[in-house]
Amino acid sequence: MLCQRGILQQRAVEVWADYSEKKQSVSTSSRAVLKLIRDGRLYLSPILDQKEQIGPVSIDLRLGHVALLVRAASLSHVDPSNYIENGSDEQNKEKDRRQKFARSEFTFEEKLLIHPGSLTLVPTLEWLKLPRNVKGVVTARSSWAREGLNIATANFINPGYNGIITLELANFGHIPIALYPGVRIAQISFYEVADSIALPHKGQFDMSFEPRAGEIGRHDEAFLQGKDANS
Repeated sequence: MLCQRGILQQRAVEVWADYSEKKQSVSTSSRAVLKLIRDGRLYLSPILDQKEQIGPVSIDLRLGHVALLVRAASLSHVDPSNYIENGSDEQNKEKDRRQKFARSEFTFEEKLLIHPGSLTLVPTLEWLKLPRNVKGVVTARSSWAREGLNIATANFINPGYNGIITLELANFGHIPIALYPGVRIAQISFYEVADSIALPHKGQFDMSFEPRAGEIGRHDEAFLQGKDANS
């Protein structure tokens, strides 16, 4: 077990060093992005208001109509060893997801309340398809950030991704924040990736139609000591 960990750790260092040497990207203007869209190389739809939604170097993203709210009392803690693929069927995995998250749908006339200290997964209204040499970076709009709304982590979209964008929303303020479907809450910038380092494999969130939980222990079995970890 320790020998296997050592090999994996050394390999991780080598891969990161190789990636760092190749990692070069150039910011792409919105005008260039629109050309990619017209040429059919990049897909981002719907863009409901080009004048208000498209800035010099970013495009605003709107809130979709589905939310996954974390059930605070469902688990005592988050343990990555519980996410390891151990041959259990998809029905059991879906049952575990429903125990952790409460799924809610709301119409364009209804509001979603984000409470202080809570985490909510929401989709963008837009569907995104990136070419193999372009990556996306999603951040919160500053106007919402000043109200306490934050995208919990910077959202990097890998080259070649195809699906909706899931936003991890957190309320850092002291009072609930009301959101409505269609409201612009985030923005995406695009970067052209040099040296053809676009990832060839399909990610676990590719072709997502709505938010879903990830498997945080995936491919890390050798580093985990949980009940499902390989020994």
